[in-house]
Amino acid sequence: MNCPPPCPAPHAFARRLAAALACLGAATMAEAQLVSLCITDFPPYVSTDLPDGGSLTALARRAFTSAGLTVQTLHVPWVRAFTLAKNGDCLLMTLWRNEERDALFRYSLPVARMQLGFFVRTDRIGPLPLDATVAYQRGSYLPPDLTTGHYKLHELVDPRPGLEMLSLGRVDAVFSERATFEFQLARQPRLAEAIRWQTALEVKPTFMAISKTHPQADAWLELLNQEIRQSIRN
Repeated sequence: MNCPPPCPAPHAFARRLAAALACLGAATMAEAQLVSLCITDFPPYVSTDLPDGGSLTALARRAFTSAGLTVQTLHVPWVRAFTLAKNGDCLLMTLWRNEERDALFRYSLPVARMQLGFFVRTDRIGPLPLDATVAYQRGSYLPPDLTTGHYKLHELVDPRPGLEMLSLGRVDAVFSERATFEFQLARQPRLAEAIRWQTALEVKPTFMAISKTHPQADAWLELLNQEIRQSIRN
């Protein structure tokens, strides 16, 4: 006669259950203590080429490390960063708000006010023609003046080739955030002589962002906001 194996003693089962729950709790706690920041190429605010990853990366790092949290940085292109952040896998250091993004993210206090507009060749006189070809970075926020107009939009995976394309007349303008584009121009004096800022289409406040579904959203945004307020006071 085959008998089933004896059931483990109640106290042995309880010990194994407690150990399993402790491991689960430790893993959950470790996850809560680790903050992932998505670092894109958006100087002078965020960049792997800058000390501390740029001024906004440094601010976020101060906010979290002062609370005893561990910070890791993920160096990824902008489109990948947006996808990771949307899924709750990292925080975005800069994001411009719109209705679609408001449905996905919660935001810090504003961290900068950015001018969005056109760079053109220095020899251009007058406004852009209605059928001008305008280069922009894939995944960028585009203001209504671009999306509802008659411009021919040329998408770039990496915004840096836009400098050369504009100087050679392959596009009529590049749509960009002003400080970021001027930062790139300052590193290429030859191109800087051929390209100038024309006009701002919009001035937008910029925020750090975290997925609405992230379990630490409230706590981490409060840490960021404390550091932002401190930076303003200083």
